[in-house]
Amino acid sequence: MLENTLLFALQGQNQDPDPIMDWIKSKKLSIQHLPFLNLLKTDLEKKRVSEIFLQCLELNASLSDTIQILELVTELVLINPNHAVIDNPKDIQSWKVKLKNLRYPQTMQSDQDLKKKLEALSWPPSAKIKFERRGDRAGVELKLFITSSADLIKAISALERVKEQI
Repeated sequence: MLENTLLFALQGQNQDPDPIMDWIKSKKLSIQHLPFLNLLKTDLEKKRVSEIFLQCLELNASLSDTIQILELVTELVLINPNHAVIDNPKDIQSWKVKLKNLRYPQTMQSDQDLKKKLEALSWPPSAKIKFERRGDRAGVELKLFITSSADLIKAISALERVKEQI
């Protein structure tokens, strides 16, 4: 089943299935990694997802990245089979971001708004902040470098000001 779905795009494309099967075996990829492929019913849906799989291989994507991309593309294809999924990606990370923007437009927009808001706050001068999403929660990761009790007092004071701004 897995091989049939992923190799569907090879029909008529002069592709050698051996490197693809070697990749599947080397990564120990199984249908348990890709249960969402069972949702694909039409040849058009299967062809679209298998073409994306080939692009993942061309970009030398990791197993994890490949699974994430295939899941996003499967969802997009199921929502709208004619959906314009990004073709000819330059790199895996930017491709994943673009696919997430297509799949979750409201979440991505609210994340951008929250990121701008949080980055504009008056964080302690020595603080390093990084906006990130963890599951269904978005926020900032905060790193502080403290060398003395005076540094700690200043940081706490600055964080109190941030608390008031939030």
